[in-house]
Amino acid sequence: MKKIIAFAGSNNPASINQKLIKYIIQEFPKSRIEFLDLKKYTLPIYSQEIEQKGIPNQAKELFQLFTSAEGFILASPEHNGLPSAFLKNTIDWLSRIDQRFFGDKPLLLLSTSPGATGGSTHLEILANLVQRWGGQLVGQFSLGNFQQNFNDDTKSLNNSKEEYVLKNLVESFLRNQPVSEENDAKDVENLMNKVTTQFKSKGFL
Repeated sequence: MKKIIAFAGSNNPASINQKLIKYIIQEFPKSRIEFLDLKKYTLPIYSQEIEQKGIPNQAKELFQLFTSAEGFILASPEHNGLPSAFLKNTIDWLSRIDQRFFGDKPLLLLSTSPGATGGSTHLEILANLVQRWGGQLVGQFSLGNFQQNFNDDTKSLNNSKEEYVLKNLVESFLRNQPVSEENDAKDVENLMNKVTTQFKSKGFL
């Protein structure tokens, strides 16, 4: 893919989902992944009254950016078991321009949170909806316990298992090959078995 847009569905300047996006960009520097700061597109809360006056220019600009991309990586925060109001409002406006605003292109869904589930509850909701918006879901990943699993100093994951799973998923996305949870789990199990064997051979276990 020549151009991949990666963005977080959060308007929080200190968003941990944005940190996850930037980590991926950092780890795949040659993959033409471009960070999109959704916060720069200030859109009013959607209403039919506002729409009758015309689609906001910033919504049109954002749609044009989406049109230029060949794939998307979205990291979405979970608010009360649902996507954020900020992301939902952006989706509302884009869908008024074109219901299938992802343009039938590959999409990778991510989420993270301070809690153990990593926002996985709402990610299932999004996974069931993205086809309606023209997203071809390649895979999804939730990182729980963000503060424990992410090093803010090095801007990197410090959990080798989660790092392996995420990188494998991103690599599959870049090849535009869907990853099943079953195969992904087997890959992780095989990796951990190899690591355990190596540690035992060196007398660490």
